[in-house]
Order: sequence, then structure tokens, then C-alpha cells
Amino acid sequence: MSIDNDRAASLPETLLETLPETLSPRLRRRRKLLLASAPVALAALVVAVKLLSLPISAGQAENAYAAGQGEGTLKAGQAMGVLNMVERYKAHFAQGDGHVLRGDFVAAQEQFAAALDLAPVNESCKVRVNLVLTLEKLGEAKEKAGDPASAQALFAQGSDVVAQAPRDCFTPNSENNKDGEGDALKDAQKRLAEKQAAVQGDGQEPPKSGGEAPAQEPAPAGKLEQLQKNGQQAQKERSKSDKLSDELSNNEPEQFAKPW
Repeated sequence: MSIDNDRAASLPETLLETLPETLSPRLRRRRKLLLASAPVALAALVVAVKLLSLPISAGQAENAYAAGQGEGTLKAGQAMGVLNMVERYKAHFAQGDGHVLRGDFVAAQEQFAAALDLAPVNESCKVRVNLVLTLEKLGEAKEKAGDPASAQALFAQGSDVVAQAPRDCFTPNSENNKDGEGDALKDAQKRLAEKQAAVQGDGQEPPKSGGEAPAQEPAPAGKLEQLQKNGQQAQKERSKSDKLSDELSNNEPEQFAKPW
């Protein structure tokens, strides 16, 4: 009994191996094509499933962030990152938001920096805003901890992130500025400049006003001793003068002959 090519194509692989090689060269070529395309088909299936589940995870992250739930935002962001072949920056962005809600600005900075590296230019401004605000928070913490050098470096890093922003971050009604990202970056730049100036001014002696007399240098030791001696001598002279005045006031005045 012979088996045609169409029927043979549907047979299990173990059964196909038992068929004579002379049975169907065409069937064997089709079998190889099917085996070669299997990984591609599997990858396409995974991508399709991920595309369907990504909006669900993104919605969970958004809802958790709106509710102020740091742990929920972080977990949803981590779920977004699993086998994510598209919009990979959004997973890091959501995780950064979760760390912010938890107060871990160091971890937040790492996630926002990774998101900025992956984000397309036309979607990068909102990531840039969060990164700048995180750097500002870290700089403030260093300044309060008495580390002005590290604070200055973080403030300067934040200013650089703003300076590197594309133009459409500040263009009205652009896709990159639809939520006021441009104004947020401008405000942050102004604050960072003021804080850098304040950190630089810490520890410096304030300038003297024009009417303030300059401080006098301390007198040398020899001159100081001479001044003390002069003061003692003057005190003795005053004492003698006072004593003489008392004696004169106690004696009766001398009678002189009048000329008339």
C-alpha cells in the first residue's frame, strides 16, 4: 500500500522515520521546513502572548502607583519586564516609580537611568523628568548628611540630564510635552542651579560691608607690655592728683592783703 505525500505529512515524526527514503523526497523537504520554522513560530506565539499581557501589567502598575502602593507598583513593573521584547523601557520606568514610593531613591535612579537608555527619543521626556527629580532628592539627602561635594555632583548631574533633553520636550503640544514635561524640566533646572550655588557658598566667609571697619591685628607682646606700664603710671598720677585735691579742699584758703 502506498502513502501519498499529503497523508504522510500528517504522520507522527517517529513513523516518518520508518518510511523508505525513496517514498517522498518532497515530503522530507517539507518536514525539514516545518522543523526549521518551529522556533520562529514559538517566538511569535510568545510575543503575541506578551503583547496581550503587557497592557494588563501596565494597568496594574498604573493603578498601584495612583494608590501610592510602592510594592504593588514594583511587582507590576517586574512582571512587565519578563520576556518583554517591545517597549522595554516601560518596565524599568514602572520599577523606578515603585522605588520612589518606597523611598529608595538610589534604586529609583538606577531604574530611571536604564529606562532613559532604552526609551525612544519621542517618549523620553517623562523618563527624563523622573530621573532629574530623583537626582535632586539624592543631592538634598547628601547635603543634609553634611556631604556637600556629593550633593554638588548630583545636582550637576541632574542639570546635565535637563541640558541633554531634546527640543520637543519644551515644544508646546508635542508628544514629548503633553503632560507638562517641559515646564517640569525648566523648574527643576532652576532649582538645581540655586542649590548648586547654595552648596558652593556654604563654608565661605560672607563679604564685609563697605562701612565696616577692618579687624585690628593683635599688638605684639612687647608693645602690649609697654601699654600696660603706661596705663599703670597714668593710674598712679591720677591717684596723686586726687589726693592733692582732697588736701586743698580741706585747708582754709590763705588771706591776702587787699589792694584798697
